[in-house]
Amino acid sequence: MQALTEFISAGFVITRPVARPPYVSADLLPDQILSLSGCIASFIPDVWCIDWTHETQESRIEKAEAFGLDISGLAKASAWVTPKLGHSVAWPNVILDIGVAEQFVEMFLSTLPDIKVLELALHRTQTDQFCRKAEPPSPVGRHGVHEAILKAKPPTEGERILGFEPLVFCYGLSHSWLCNGLDATVAEHLKVRPNRYGFIETFDDACRCVNYIARDDTGAEPGLWLPWLIIEHSVKVQ
Repeated sequence: MQALTEFISAGFVITRPVARPPYVSADLLPDQILSLSGCIASFIPDVWCIDWTHETQESRIEKAEAFGLDISGLAKASAWVTPKLGHSVAWPNVILDIGVAEQFVEMFLSTLPDIKVLELALHRTQTDQFCRKAEPPSPVGRHGVHEAILKAKPPTEGERILGFEPLVFCYGLSHSWLCNGLDATVAEHLKVRPNRYGFIETFDDACRCVNYIARDDTGAEPGLWLPWLIIEHSVKVQ
């Protein structure tokens, strides 16, 4: 495993494990998985936790319930998050400081034993390519992972390094290699299998995977596929 100093932090997200989707291999993935793809996992805060976004109240309540928040808890969390957007919170669900992420968990999510604070990071050799691709047209603002990478800070030492997730960027980390069931395809063609956390163990194997996934004949989502390092940080729960 490369040293963390070889990577640039892309910020922190708060999420929970989800049941393994039916379209990925039960032989390769654990029963509960983590992902940085919004197609698979849910995050808090997110668009629905920001006061001025166009989410309906019904949608906000439904998404808040997935994190154990009632209407009152949702209102308090939104009031806490909204003024921090553009400062310690970046659009729409990236927290730029580990202390802020820990504070949010302690204030609003401390009763959830499975809550996870995950840090994303990108290898230094890939950040320029990412930033060129991720730069949005004016007047659209940058995504949170882009904002974090531009700060050029190394990752924070965490509880454990989970591995690498191949993710494609399309103004957000929208799709994982798991979205198209490519875990089985990669295992067959490259002999690379997920580790016990459901991620790819080494950077070299993750690079091989994204190079293969990005081929026109794999059926993967279009966009810039890169191997994202995932680090788990310890959180306080009751």
